[in-house]
Amino acid sequence: MVTKRRRIEIPCIMCSNRIKLPEYIGEDYSGDLLCNTCMSLLRIKLDKREVKEFRVLEDRFREWKGFEKLRQLREMAAKASTELKNGN
Repeated sequence: MVTKRRRIEIPCIMCSNRIKLPEYIGEDYSGDLLCNTCMSLLRIKLDKREVKEFRVLEDRFREWKGFEKLRQLREMAAKASTELKNGN
């Protein structure tokens, strides 16, 4: 019987979104990790699945927040444009 190993998840210390660690990262790992949400480069150290070290190497959080705000503004502008076209 093949049992699938449960993937480790940790919250990003920059944006708080859950990062699912790649399958090649086992119970013990020391190295870099890229948050797939805010794109910050992080350094982690795991010992028996427990986080022993977690720090930011490159902060992309402010950039990401700027992109999120820009995306929201574009969506609002598109919605307003559609409403104007429809006469609302």
